[in-house]
Amino acid sequence: LCHVVSGTLAAGGLGERLGASGIKLDLPAELATGTSFLALYAQHILALGAAAGSAACLPLVLMTSDDTHARTLASLEAGDYFGLDRRRVFLLRQQAVPCLADGGAALAVDPSDASRVLTKPNGHGEVHRLLHSSGLAAKLHGDGCTHLVFFQDTNGLVFNAVPAALGVSVRRGLALNFVSVRRRAGDASGALIELVRERGGGDGGGRGGGGDGGG
Repeated sequence: LCHVVSGTLAAGGLGERLGASGIKLDLPAELATGTSFLALYAQHILALGAAAGSAACLPLVLMTSDDTHARTLASLEAGDYFGLDRRRVFLLRQQAVPCLADGGAALAVDPSDASRVLTKPNGHGEVHRLLHSSGLAAKLHGDGCTHLVFFQDTNGLVFNAVPAALGVSVRRGLALNFVSVRRRAGDASGALIELVRERGGGDGGGRGGGGDGGG
């Protein structure tokens, strides 16, 4: 397992939406111990390596942004990389791109300075370009890595499904595999698929929920 899998974490956003001023990876994943999401992910990665019977550490790729890069690195250093091999932890910084103000693609400008265009990180899809353009994808492949697991910065439960998702991907030869949950009405999440009930059909309606990790 350690030689064929790399974890790739999208961590370009701040915790403002959650009422926090720092990076989301520093938020507590649970209240009993206050373990941060970053520390929790490191524990899972180490546990997967131990279960595979290998002393080698799974590679971990973190996609950061201008807002989170320095603080993510500082958290790793402060926690001594949480037991991970720092030589196997890679940070890729995504670019900032202009914000759009509306569906007509008008550029969003600073309310206090109309000559300044607002920018935001380029989004989760940027990770694929960065992996390729940095040469890291080629390096990981050359090291024997055959699968990448993508996950978000604040999903503490995703690793419960990672071994099964990887097993299904390998057994069925899948190029892409999503782990998702059923989306409930009103949930602030994106949809991967929409199931439409056929006329006269059974209880097949529903909407597929937001995905988080792919094996």
